[in-house]
Amino acid sequence: MRIKNIINRASSSLAVVALAMGLSPLVAQAAGPGTATSNLTTVSTGYVADTTGPAEATSNAEFTVTPGMLTLNAVPNVLLNSSSVKTIASSDATLTSNTGATTGGTAYDGNNTGALNVTDYRGDHSGWNLTVGMGPFTSGTSTVNTATLDLDMTPGTMDNTATAAPTSVALTQGTVTNGWITNPSTLWNAAANTGEGDNSATTSSSTNLKLGKQATVSAGTYDATLYWSLQDAPTAAPAA
Repeated sequence: MRIKNIINRASSSLAVVALAMGLSPLVAQAAGPGTATSNLTTVSTGYVADTTGPAEATSNAEFTVTPGMLTLNAVPNVLLNSSSVKTIASSDATLTSNTGATTGGTAYDGNNTGALNVTDYRGDHSGWNLTVGMGPFTSGTSTVNTATLDLDMTPGTMDNTATAAPTSVALTQGTVTNGWITNPSTLWNAAANTGEGDNSATTSSSTNLKLGKQATVSAGTYDATLYWSLQDAPTAAPAA
């Protein structure tokens, strides 16, 4: 015990000398853990474990999660069953959806499997919004006067179970200005803290096209462009 007291007094004396010289003291008898200025990397002797208690130390473990991107990966073409001049010239008509490939049109991003896919790997939990609009149905120089596409989507796998499913939208023929549709509708809205990960849906068999009666309709294959737009934030809530 006498020897230990002598060592403690010697350590205190060294600390006083070190402080007088503007140096950090040597904390030989410290049990730890360390601080930002006094730790195992800055003292010349280790922490002491003795009968009064253990020597304790802390260290860090760390990893980084890098952000990804919000991407639109797949949009569907929509193939509808045929009708006749007689049917459209005589009354309103409803064309049901069909499976298979579209054969015309000037849009090139669509797939013929009905797949719609959005992935969000940004890691900022801000949500997103997907809109779609429809241009006019034309065949050469001919146009149908009234057309409404009731677009229904069947939800598929969504990594974030809080994500809402796509909604049904009724797309009327819109005006295209500067290469883009002027009247898009929200099809899929992921609120903040939802929509993260992989989100898929497919075109439902209930999708259909309603045509108004048009006595002057011309025979031909009619195509319209669907305009899809993915924004990196959800739609603002309407005012109360």
